[in-house]
Amino acid sequence: MKKIIVMCFALALPVWAEDSLVEAHTDLSLTVSSLPEAQAAVAQTFVFPFLQGEGPLVSGNNINLKVGANVSPISCNILADAVWTPIAFFTASLGAKLGSGWNYPLFGAPMKGMGVYRADSNKDPPEWVDGAGLDGVVWNAHAGTTFQFDLAALFPGDWLHVVMQVYNEISFQNYTGAQGHESWYYENDDGVNQNAFSYYFSALLGYQMPLFINLAGVMFELKEPFYNPYTGESLTNRGPETTVSLAAGFKLPGNVSLMALGQWKNKLLHPLASDYSRRWDFFRVALVATYRAR
Repeated sequence: MKKIIVMCFALALPVWAEDSLVEAHTDLSLTVSSLPEAQAAVAQTFVFPFLQGEGPLVSGNNINLKVGANVSPISCNILADAVWTPIAFFTASLGAKLGSGWNYPLFGAPMKGMGVYRADSNKDPPEWVDGAGLDGVVWNAHAGTTFQFDLAALFPGDWLHVVMQVYNEISFQNYTGAQGHESWYYENDDGVNQNAFSYYFSALLGYQMPLFINLAGVMFELKEPFYNPYTGESLTNRGPETTVSLAAGFKLPGNVSLMALGQWKNKLLHPLASDYSRRWDFFRVALVATYRAR
């Protein structure tokens, strides 16, 4: 699923860490949505104190290492991330992801787990995904920075947790079954991926509450491919994919949390139309349940 889910859960935790001990925890999560998609995931996280100081800006300095895996009806992935917090309001991260997918029809509609986008007006259907699935891998390497703020850090109080998080990322994504300028699908997306560098931006403004509903917020996301090193071509003419989301977090008994998302996206009217025209439309409702095993 998109980074929005990870970032919403990050904001559901205190920005200012206080525990100087090494921590380790395991999270199990299940994601479902109004689209024909679902995902089960497991993640192991280790938090190491690093260059901690006495003041509130540096007392929570740490390095966060996370390894995980997820599986859906059309894909499976493994991932690893390292996040360094040198100061309370800033983090720097490096990560990688490796996965594969498969294709099959569901109620007459193609489920495009992985494959190259093909089009021929003389064939029926005129567009299709080329690949049987599991015939290659998609890998991603990324680096990012996060700026975050919690009003309660300046004015302590249970009802003063107005939180903000801004994330910027540069990534390179590659499908081993695609060559040159070929476009490809992964995890039932719109099929405009290329083996290229991309820029991702997100901003979230939220409010944390000491209630059963412990987080409410709005988030804006932007993703834009900008350069294909295999062809030497700029991809900025495609324009950015943008998503607006409303998020609500719930704290349930037994180390269980729930995140609900309503999302709107400027969807492409056609994967490879010459003008890459888009239209704002409702995207999906998603629910993410997470259980912290230890």
